[in-house]
Amino acid sequence: MHVLEHFHLKVIMPIEVFGIDISITNLTLSMFAAAAIFLTLFIILASKPKIVPGKRQVMIEMMLVFIKRNLVYNMIGKKEGDRWVPLIGGIFIFVLANNLIGLIPGAYTPTSNPMVPVTLAIIVFLTVQITNLRMHGFKGIIRTLAPAAVPPWMYVIVVPIEAISMIAKPFSLFIRLTANMLAGHIIIFVLLGLILYFKSYFIAIPVVPFTVIMTIFEIFVSAVQAYIFAVLSAMYVGEAVRPKH
Repeated sequence: MHVLEHFHLKVIMPIEVFGIDISITNLTLSMFAAAAIFLTLFIILASKPKIVPGKRQVMIEMMLVFIKRNLVYNMIGKKEGDRWVPLIGGIFIFVLANNLIGLIPGAYTPTSNPMVPVTLAIIVFLTVQITNLRMHGFKGIIRTLAPAAVPPWMYVIVVPIEAISMIAKPFSLFIRLTANMLAGHIIIFVLLGLILYFKSYFIAIPVVPFTVIMTIFEIFVSAVQAYIFAVLSAMYVGEAVRPKH
């Protein structure tokens, strides 16, 4: 088995509509499975809410408070933050679910495929630009590229730098998430591949415990990467809502 075979797209159900390929792949199934598992989990935890919360309700409330205070309020502010909780919270949960689903044997890791993180990054980028345009008009865009504190004669230097910085933000979101999820899962599959390659119990003795440790570490990395993606998204939105320039 090739080490990267786990990351290859495989068509499960070929579908073509008006010449457009919308086939269901292993990536699609893993995304659906991740959404279904987390949605089911949240429904169970949030069912039958009480004034005095039980253990299940406390868990869901702690997650919501964490998203609201640590991801949204810190980056966007309390005044404007409430309206952005669904988006930022949705991004955090979606990325976390798709990071973790790949640890299930036989499942695909959607966030290791560049198309998933780049789509999320584009959504964040467009959201930031539209928000800046709606709240501040074209002056907001101009102010982002040409800060008022900068002398006009420096715009030749500053505007290209700010434009590159604007494009680099979604690129950094995409490349960080893809690289981390791809690298971590490759290490796990390389370790397991050693057992199949050498076909020796002596190789399995050190490899299996180390693989378990790496899997636990990958769970931690999955949560951290979801947090970083969400907090940077919130920070970029916060810059559009409350521009520094």
